[in-house]
Order: sequence, then structure tokens, then C-alpha cells
Amino acid sequence: MSVGKWVRVAISSLGSFALSVLGWLLIAPVAVMFPRRRDWLGVIGRDEGKFVDNAKYFFLQGAPLLAPSARTVFITQRQDVADLLAGTPYQARVYPSFGAVWFLLRSGTVVVDSIEWPHRLRRFLVMGARIVQLWHGVGFKRIELDKWRNEVSASSTLSSPRVLALRIGMHRFTGRLVRYDVVNTTSAFYRDKVFIPAFLSRHFLVAGYPRNTFGALGEPGASLACRNVDGPILARWSEWFGQGRRLVLVAPTFRDSRATPLGLSPDVVSSLDEFCERQGVEFVFKFHPFEREVDQIKGRHLHLCRPDSDLYPLMPLSSALVTDYSSIYMDYLLLDKPILFFVPDIDQYLRTDRQMQFGFDSMTPGPKVATWAGLTDELQRQWSNDQFAGARSELKRKAFDDLPQDQAVPKIIEFMRSRRWLPDATSGT
Repeated sequence: MSVGKWVRVAISSLGSFALSVLGWLLIAPVAVMFPRRRDWLGVIGRDEGKFVDNAKYFFLQGAPLLAPSARTVFITQRQDVADLLAGTPYQARVYPSFGAVWFLLRSGTVVVDSIEWPHRLRRFLVMGARIVQLWHGVGFKRIELDKWRNEVSASSTLSSPRVLALRIGMHRFTGRLVRYDVVNTTSAFYRDKVFIPAFLSRHFLVAGYPRNTFGALGEPGASLACRNVDGPILARWSEWFGQGRRLVLVAPTFRDSRATPLGLSPDVVSSLDEFCERQGVEFVFKFHPFEREVDQIKGRHLHLCRPDSDLYPLMPLSSALVTDYSSIYMDYLLLDKPILFFVPDIDQYLRTDRQMQFGFDSMTPGPKVATWAGLTDELQRQWSNDQFAGARSELKRKAFDDLPQDQAVPKIIEFMRSRRWLPDATSGT
């Protein structure tokens, strides 16, 4: 780890420590004094409360299932998310407004899907509430506790026994490390091999992921599920479909070491656009908000999704997915369409970015390519002769246990009700 990065980590840690002292001394004692309401459930969105991923789809599906016996509110730091839900039967509160703070203080259960949810003192406001962790992906990379025990490259010293013990103690103090009441998983395999080593939890539930409905929700959820999809791309889909064009989604992982997004120089962009023109293809890129130089991706058939938009409703409309190390490909297995892995830097990634828990080849059922020319060749090859269909099917069974994904939310809610964390559906008690 560079000196500059050590300094940034130290400053961030000191800030978190100072806030945590405030939380333990002032907020936590107040929070445990407030009686928790079993009929209040808060959902905290990922990052700053974006309306995406499992939190979004649990909220859209769960709120109607819980009504009228329980009240469900989406907690966000983003006013645009609250505005998106305004005028609908769904409720949102912008944190740290009084309404959001009060709801968290009184909620009997809080549902999250990320590691950012404890930030800004939220961890201390929910002291005494049940915490349900949905998480946001299954793949082949180590996560949480398992990652901390197996850091790579220059960060490997962070996994030494003394430093690891110090890190865990600090994470407990700041709320970064929480013992959850239940962690939701997608299969017995991932429960045993990934989530149990990675999380502290009283229960591990195999239910599937709420987001794998891919936006196909009943009203009023249908319009809301698509409301924060990239508008221009969604609007042009019918045009592309009418022309018989194929939509290819490109969703890579962000890395600090990369100067340009996936090596997309102007020459490569021009070559890709020519390929799309000849073959009737549209490339849709979804990059991380911190990705650099994305403004150079300009072409008639190359399109950029807004970084904060929801990609999942577009996935069933696509003909293939291109990724590198992102766990999004696991959910895409459910659609039984070609997946291609663009990995020109795999050796460096394994050495310096993230330790993988499973063999890369064994968990990636699709061609691995290092150049865009190779990728376009493989795209045509897979569309004419899908050689990885059997491998995708095998991994899908391992990752999802053949569970119907539209039953994930009902199953999670039923688990909570069986523990009496929520009121009974009929009696409201």
C-alpha cells in the first residue's frame, strides 16, 4: 500500500473513530431506551441510498406484502430518490432529517444490502433493532471477514494476526463489523463457502435475491422499477428491437490502477462502432461513477448508462453480457444468455487487487478474451454456437439451487415473521 493511501486510510479511520465515540456515548444509550415497533421496517439503500440492487427490489415487493400490518420506509441520503417515490404508495425519508432519524430509532427491523449502511451514525440509531443483510452479489472474490484474512500484495500485512485483530476491533467499534440477525444467501453452496466465513450472523437464510425479478413487478412496482433505468436507452429499445438489433451490456469492475475504461481508446471505440454497424449490435456500457475518461466513448452504436441508473430491467432485453470480475454475471446466468469475460489484466488483478476464493476458470462459464477484436469475434461465435450453455446451467444450479427468484422476498418476510420480528399478516400483532 502506498504512503499516500496509508495516510488517507489513517485520516478516515480517525474520523470514523471520533464519530463512533459520539455514537457510543450519546446516541446508542438513547436508541436502546426507545421501544422498537415490530410494525415498522426500514430499508437502507446502498452507498448514499441509491434506489438499486436488492434493497430497491425488496422494498418494492416487500412493502405491499407487509401492508397494512407493517409500515415500510426507504431511507436514503438522496433527495432524487425521495422525489422518485413521491406521489406513489411507497414512502421514503431523506437522512438525516428528523423523520428519517425518528423512523430508525423506532424501527423493529432494518434491511440493508451493503457495507455502507452504518455510516453517518446510522449504526447507533438502530441499536436494539433486528438487522437483515441481503448483500449485493455472489461471485468468486473474497468478501468481508474472509477478505480481511486473505489480503493480497502490498496489503498482505493487514492480514497478519496482530494487525487483523486491531482491524476487527476497530471495525466492531465503528459499527463496520456487525453481528447480523440474518444474512440472506442464494444457495447452500454460497452460504457454506462464502457467507458463513465472511459474516457474523445468528442465521443464514437461503432465499435468493430480490433484484432477480429484473424489474418484472406488478403495479405500481412495474413503473417504479423502471423509473430510474437510463431513460434514453430504455426509450430506444423498441426502435432497436424493431430493427432486429442485438443489445450487448458491458458492466466492468472499477479499479484505481486503470487509466482508461477497459482500454477503450478512440481507435478501439471507432473499430467497435464499425463492428456494430455491420453486425446489427448496440453496446451499452455501465461504468462505476469513479471511472475515468468515459467521455471518449462516442459512437453511433455505443451508449453510456448513467452511473446511478439501474441496469437490471435492461438485462432481459439484452443478447449478451460482457464483464470482467463483477459478480453481475452470476445473476445473468438466470437468463441463459452468453457471458463473455474481458480480462486483459487478469494476472495483475489476481496479484494486486483482490484475492479470489475460487478458481477463476471454474466459476466463469464463458470465453476469456484480452482484446476487443477477440471479444467481437467471440460474440459472433457464441451467438452461432453457444458452447458454454451447459457450464452456465451447472453453475446456475450451484449458485441459486433452482430457487424461484420471485419468491425471494416472500421467503425473507416469512422468515422474519416466523421469528416474530414482524406482525402476523392477518392479525397485525
